[in-house]
Amino acid sequence: MEPDGPLIRAAKPDEAELLSHICFRAKSYWEYPRELMNHWLESGALSVSPEETEERLTYVAQDEEGEIQGFYSLELSEDESRVLCLCVLPELVGTDIKATLFLHACAMAEESGARYLAVASDMLESGFYEEMGAEPVGERIDRTPAGDWRMIVYRMNL
Repeated sequence: MEPDGPLIRAAKPDEAELLSHICFRAKSYWEYPRELMNHWLESGALSVSPEETEERLTYVAQDEEGEIQGFYSLELSEDESRVLCLCVLPELVGTDIKATLFLHACAMAEESGARYLAVASDMLESGFYEEMGAEPVGERIDRTPAGDWRMIVYRMNL
């Protein structure tokens, strides 16, 4: 393991429940409206299934003790790959774990032949992607029982 950063490795199907828990905790950190959190929970938007860890590229960052600190899932495409989820434990917000995971996703997408990496982010988390060098290229509206939720679509040149 590199002494200057976490170990990044493929997620295992039996870690899906833990990844779902990390996703929920990461979203909870940002204090989203309760109705929106409930919608995400009920719709499965904050859940990772064992099948998803096998069907999509899903990678985790773990510390020296083997504790998972965060993860991402990636949908590969020839031209533009997409980050579907990128979450870190709330106590690690402000560290380099999220950036390390994002850069790993960029490298994986580039290795697969993609020219761009896209990610949709809401306003609460969008500054991170701009700091990483991604540019806003559009928006997406997610319709929820809690109201419409505006997402900014970012694109990173690889």
